[in-house]
Amino acid sequence: MAARQHTNTSTRNAGDVGDARPQAGLLSSLATLGGFTRTAAKHQFKLGAHTYYGQKAHDALVELRREFLVLKSEYPADSHPTVAAQFAALEAPLAQIERGLDLPPRELAKIIRDVKYKVGSDLRAAIEATGNNKDTSAPFITPDILKPGVYRKVLEEANQCFSQNCPNACAAMLRGLVESLIIEAFEAHRIDANIKDATGEYYELKALIGKAVAETKLNLTRSTKGALPNLKVLGDLSVHGRRHLVRSDDLERLHNVARIAIEELAFHLPK
Repeated sequence: MAARQHTNTSTRNAGDVGDARPQAGLLSSLATLGGFTRTAAKHQFKLGAHTYYGQKAHDALVELRREFLVLKSEYPADSHPTVAAQFAALEAPLAQIERGLDLPPRELAKIIRDVKYKVGSDLRAAIEATGNNKDTSAPFITPDILKPGVYRKVLEEANQCFSQNCPNACAAMLRGLVESLIIEAFEAHRIDANIKDATGEYYELKALIGKAVAETKLNLTRSTKGALPNLKVLGDLSVHGRRHLVRSDDLERLHNVARIAIEELAFHLPK
């Protein structure tokens, strides 16, 4: 796989939809939790004691820990000691956040801001410094995010397409995978009638994505909501483009958000 360069100097807020930097998902989760703390501070309640926001905050904590562990796994200590040192430095403050739902919300908000600062500066700098030294043998999207079966095989073949410099084939396979996972997610929640037309046929992908984004039972993150239309665009271009081709750089820019979206949809499949 071609080495990935992470030198985005955009002035967008960290965690914005479409942000393809490796730490984007982690920053997005911190931003979500920070939003809940601001609401709690405004209305003077502790998150841990609130019936509605307490559960929301707990879900955000789960997503935060998952994002941290997945990102950490992509930079093993033996090959990326500098990045690993930054992950180690984040463990304690992240643990404070995870135990902090009963803290005064302004105090919790300060801890979250501090962690966001470290992720957006120290960790980002360490990751970007790896440059071409990042493990190029790693798959484009880790197939382990899907349980063994047809969908993991599809993802493995998409990885092979990317590693063999066949980005159009990779984009087409990812498009098909996303379409199937959305349908599977709706079926798992027994709400597949919401994505069928009057004849009982499933909607086309554009409509499926619209339904998935709006479906409260799926509760998709902002990152996934932004990634799904972009994956469709590349998939469509790979199949129908007459004057344009999908290039490896196009997929690289979606690397992290694509992984998050696929894993998030797969979360809803039967275990």
